[in-house]
Amino acid sequence: MAQSTSIPTVQVSGRSTNKKIKFIIGGVMIALAVVYLIYTGIQSSSAYFLTVDELYAKGQAMQDRTVRVAGKVDASTIDFNNRDLILTFAVTSDTGERMNVVFNGPKPDQMREGAEAILEGKYNGQTFTAQSLLLKCPSRYEENGVEQVQVKAVR
Repeated sequence: MAQSTSIPTVQVSGRSTNKKIKFIIGGVMIALAVVYLIYTGIQSSSAYFLTVDELYAKGQAMQDRTVRVAGKVDASTIDFNNRDLILTFAVTSDTGERMNVVFNGPKPDQMREGAEAILEGKYNGQTFTAQSLLLKCPSRYEENGVEQVQVKAVR
């Protein structure tokens, strides 16, 4: 009359092991997707930051790659076409190397002799085609000296 029933323990532990494996595989897939997205995001927005001298020294290795270049604006070379919004000028390095730049956009107000420009774009061996142009604030806005203030402790 009494029948013995046995619970298959292998099947129960197999289900929990199967769930753990699925969880681990899912977690690994999500982690790989996040790493891939981070990697591609960094690759697409990263650019070398060079001076004009460094860009010329690297030569063809930097051609047609997105780079950032810093140099001083030569005011005698500034030419702006108001109708087509094309700005052409040259930047120089500390050693006197000169690089021609073409920028399609409005002429910044700070564009004058000696202004430090940071350009982002591509160099084709002859001309640097800038997609963005930043000019550092002129030194006239900086303080001439550091003001010293004596502070007394409050008791």
